[in-house]
Amino acid sequence: MKIFKESNDPVNDPVNDPVNDPVNDPVNDRQKIILNLIKNNKFATREQLATECNISIETIKRDIRKLRQLKLIKRIGSDKTGYWKILN
Repeated sequence: MKIFKESNDPVNDPVNDPVNDPVNDPVNDRQKIILNLIKNNKFATREQLATECNISIETIKRDIRKLRQLKLIKRIGSDKTGYWKILN
């Protein structure tokens, strides 16, 4: 049976790492890339965004939902013929 020691190494402590603290920045790097892609092409589809970011459609949907909740983007018109508007 192994007993794990608690590490007091502040350099390698992911729990107390202020740089990676999601509380400090509500938008992650991938979501910033999505915002930039939308800024360059307001008619971008979820499929195009997923391809550009090399991630799944479900992840794009989750990120877009988060960006909408933060009131950073809004969909104008329908899913088929509409476009994205950056609010901030």
